[in-house]
Formats: sequence, C-alpha cells, structure tokens
Amino acid sequence: MKLSKRKKQIITKLSTLGTMLTLFVIKSNVALATGIGTAEVQTATDNIKRVITSIAMPLGGVLIFASIVVAAIKMIANANNPQKRAESIGSLAWICGGGVVLGASLIIAGIIINVATNNTGSLLGS
Repeated sequence: MKLSKRKKQIITKLSTLGTMLTLFVIKSNVALATGIGTAEVQTATDNIKRVITSIAMPLGGVLIFASIVVAAIKMIANANNPQKRAESIGSLAWICGGGVVLGASLIIAGIIINVATNNTGSLLGS
C-alpha cells in the first residue's frame, strides 16, 4: 500500500513539473515573439493550416473510424453477453465525444488563426 501511495506522489510531482515547464516554454515564446513581420506570420499561419488539413483531420478521421470498427467487433464478439455488449455500446458515446472534440478543436484553431491575422497575413495591431 505504501508503494502505491509513493507512486501517486511521484506522479503528482512529475505532472506539476511538466506543467511548470510547459508554462515556462509558452511564456518564453511569448517574450521572444516581439518584432515578428508580416512574412513570418503568413508563413506560420500557412504552416499551421497545412498541418491541420494534412495531419490532424485525416489522422482524427482514421482514429474515429478505427475506434468504431473495434467497438463493432466487440459488440459482435459479445453478442451473447449483455453486460459486455452494453459496455461496447457505451464506448460509442466516447467515440462520438472524441469526434466532437476533434471537430471543435479544428474549428477553434481556424477561428483563432483568422482572428489573429484578420485573414490578411499580418498580426492585428501590427
């Protein structure tokens, strides 16, 4: 039992350290972001759009499709066991939730890019 408590303490400390380092990196990037020109902003937004359209959307679609196939196979395999079949059906709700989160994140990323650049390639206020 002490080992389990110790593991929880280590995990808590590591997650706190990871959060702190992430915030430090984000803050460093904000501090170093002064003096960015229009060309750099246009290049960055084009790169973000390219990554979203070429990686995030197809990868998300493939993962959702694969999850649905796995859930369907589990439902077929557990056709005679109502408890396990119900668990498999419940996983479909999580898959739908993941699809909604993926779609919302893509929409929000697009909105942020358009608001930040005013769809002109230059940062607002520059």
